[in-house]
Amino acid sequence: MVVRGAADLGRLVAGGGLHEAMQPWMSFETADQVPYAQLARDGVRAVLFDLENTLIPPGGPFTPDGRAIVSAVRDAGMGIGVVSNCSASWVRPVLDAEGIPFVAPAGKPSPRAFLEGCRMLQVDPADAVYVGDQVITDILGAQRAGMRGILLQPRYTSEALSSKAQRALVRLIERVWPGDGEKEGQP
Repeated sequence: MVVRGAADLGRLVAGGGLHEAMQPWMSFETADQVPYAQLARDGVRAVLFDLENTLIPPGGPFTPDGRAIVSAVRDAGMGIGVVSNCSASWVRPVLDAEGIPFVAPAGKPSPRAFLEGCRMLQVDPADAVYVGDQVITDILGAQRAGMRGILLQPRYTSEALSSKAQRALVRLIERVWPGDGEKEGQP
């Protein structure tokens, strides 16, 4: 389901679909574990990434690990881009140096930026995946735009207070609106 605003999100919550919309298509510990070549063989044409705590440490800079991930995506023949809530003035020099197009600031989880990222890479959202470390801004946001979301574990313990708050909010939502077969208050 593509959720376009607060009213649609309200219907999603009321209809019991919030938990489903927050469930990633795939999950991995780190971005280097994502099977990019297999995704390409399965028809994925582009990979969009979150930036901090996904491709680079919070605050940067790009590391050899991040560059290896970018190379794996490119070697698989897929387009690559970044959709980040960071400011464009900060993101631009980091990503221009790597030759990676971006949308920033994105306003995630709004679907607008994810759709813009797909347009930038000239792919339909159904032919792209989004890789990030946050359930609300990354997974819910991408899936609201019709993409498939791949959730990573946060690589770095030092992160913004807003990131920590989002993780706490997800734990609360999972307790209040449990998924199929779960009872409230039980894991």
